[in-house]
Amino acid sequence: MDGGRGVTSVEHPNAAVVRAAYDAIERGDLETFAGLLDEDVVWYESTPGFEGEYRGRDEALGLLGRVFVETGIEMGDVTIDRVLADDEMAVVLHRSTITRGDRGHTAEYVDIYRVQDGKLTEHRHLAVDPTAEAAFFAS
Repeated sequence: MDGGRGVTSVEHPNAAVVRAAYDAIERGDLETFAGLLDEDVVWYESTPGFEGEYRGRDEALGLLGRVFVETGIEMGDVTIDRVLADDEMAVVLHRSTITRGDRGHTAEYVDIYRVQDGKLTEHRHLAVDPTAEAAFFAS
């Protein structure tokens, strides 16, 4: 019990950096998003057909553009369930909906980031159900 004083919590600065990145993407503010990526970011991607390691801000941004152009997907709702952070990393548990033509796919993901000096230096994107993810992108 807090004795009526109220309970407040302060978010870790690395959690705030990650939230700012998701917010920029949601608003379509690619300039802000790009500014949160370290110039030498290492982006590990698991999206079917795009799996691999991408090095540097330009490669990471190029990958993200390719995913949308080549697959024809559109981002829908992204709901962040949790952001867990410490002085080196931030982990985002989220649900995202994407559409491709008349088909929709809602799935849970875990994104793992290394954060240094307010910049995202590493990213790993993991689908909770990679089999369903592969099936959606295969058709």
